[in-house]
Amino acid sequence: MRKWVAMLLVLLMIVIIIWRWDWIMALRNEDLNYFTEEMFGQWGYGILLFTIPLMMVQNVVTLFPILILIVFHFVVFGVWGGILASFAGTFLGAVVCFFLARSAAGRFFDRYWEKNEDRLKKVIHAIDHYGVYMLVLLRSIPVMPSNLISIAAAASPISTVSYMWSTVFGNIAMIGVLSFLSMPLWVDESGAGPGYIVFFSLFFMLLIGYFLRHLYEERKVRVKRS
Repeated sequence: MRKWVAMLLVLLMIVIIIWRWDWIMALRNEDLNYFTEEMFGQWGYGILLFTIPLMMVQNVVTLFPILILIVFHFVVFGVWGGILASFAGTFLGAVVCFFLARSAAGRFFDRYWEKNEDRLKKVIHAIDHYGVYMLVLLRSIPVMPSNLISIAAAASPISTVSYMWSTVFGNIAMIGVLSFLSMPLWVDESGAGPGYIVFFSLFFMLLIGYFLRHLYEERKVRVKRS
């Protein structure tokens, strides 16, 4: 059953890639105006029916920079709408990639493993050692491919529930980092807004606090054992 679902998802992604290849090329060329002026003017809020699936595809097959769609969501939907739309696309994509990898769907993942074996082994080792904390940290790093993280997590013994929670917090962190780095592209004259600043400031302080606490507790365990 899992393999049939995986095959269906792969087929659906192939259809999306072929059907909306012009959009993918615009994203590869980082043509933000194409979406904000032409596509949003034509589709309105219905454009989410395309941008969210495209984000899901990007989280499985890295065809374009995810940043351009995050910026687009912030520009047309505002801060909170941009966060929600970007989170929905990146979360669903990470979940799909995880289950595709665990069900060994197609030759793509075998080829991906062969090309990235060294990096995948390092990430798997880190996940085995730090679990959820490492997944959150890895997703917070803008240059770390999302599909590599998802495939490594699928190859590790991490539970599905733990992966889901780490993906929730990790993707929020990733959106926060990328939206902060791209502020000049989406922020208006009134600024990002105090709500945005307070939300992500508290979020990252809590993440750092939990991570440091984990390291402290681990160190205490090592001291007791020695």
